[in-house]
Amino acid sequence: MGRIGSTAGLLAAAACFAFAQGPPGMPSAETIANADHYQPPKLTDYAAKLAQQPDMSGLWSIIQPPGAGAGPTFDPVNTFWPAQPARGEARFGPMPGTYLKNIPYTPEYQKKYRDFIEETKQGKSRDRFAACEPFGMPRMLAATPVPFDIVQTPDVMFWYNDYGRTERRIFLDGRPHPTEPTPTGGEGPTYSGHSVGHWDGNTLVVETVSMLPGWFDETPAPYSDKLSLRERIRLIDTNILEDQMTFTDPVAFEKPWVVTRYYRRSGRDPAATPGAAAPEPRIVRAYLNLDDRPCIPNVRIDENGFQVAILPQELEAQKAGKPGAKKPKGKKQ
Repeated sequence: MGRIGSTAGLLAAAACFAFAQGPPGMPSAETIANADHYQPPKLTDYAAKLAQQPDMSGLWSIIQPPGAGAGPTFDPVNTFWPAQPARGEARFGPMPGTYLKNIPYTPEYQKKYRDFIEETKQGKSRDRFAACEPFGMPRMLAATPVPFDIVQTPDVMFWYNDYGRTERRIFLDGRPHPTEPTPTGGEGPTYSGHSVGHWDGNTLVVETVSMLPGWFDETPAPYSDKLSLRERIRLIDTNILEDQMTFTDPVAFEKPWVVTRYYRRSGRDPAATPGAAAPEPRIVRAYLNLDDRPCIPNVRIDENGFQVAILPQELEAQKAGKPGAKKPKGKKQ
């Protein structure tokens, strides 16, 4: 038994080493000698495919409806807002007691959500973002206080939320969702899930599965690991993007939940001149600067799933690599 285990371990180690080394073999001497004269293929055909897509590239900010309270919620139009902070007072998350009114939860999940809401009134939080876990999907779409990038290619689209430490890839090359193990593939659910899409005229239709269980927002509205998402994404004006999201969760929901959010493309119109008449709208593009600083958590998650502040001496111990320093747990929920 021990020998089998050891052999398996050696094989796994060998496989990892081989993967890390990359494809075997150096370029031939002839290839290296002719490098200065090599003419690489151009992106002509690839770019032509991209040219047929509506231009959704750029930096996008979520548009908040009038009357929205402090802290982003996933569906602010259908949110109950308790008394808000005094004018000018900083508030990064929703006020305790804030909740979404229209999620079609089962009785079991409705009770769970109400219990979570009561916990926020007691000063308790289950949100794991401060413990350095990514926003993930679907939270990055509607419950983030900062913009996100969209970068397009003909066969894959990248949505990147720098603040939320989340990168989403929407595959447009016709591949299906992985089926082994069903329906996740690979190593199972991930923060971003697995997204595949296709163009229906000017509308991008996207299906996402295999998302880790978590919260739609900080209220905290929960969903299970069976959540799936279908989106219809389109430009309704030069710099306005619409995303109609339909969520299905056979564990948490009694019926599909539909949420529509709007985004504004960030940046200054290069044709705009101060004091001049409003120019014809043009596509504007601005991109976030990559923030590659490490995330240092200021809370940890205790055995009951609540945030607990990390004391200054604990942070110092973590920086010094001292044994016994407490670290955040790795599960999303």
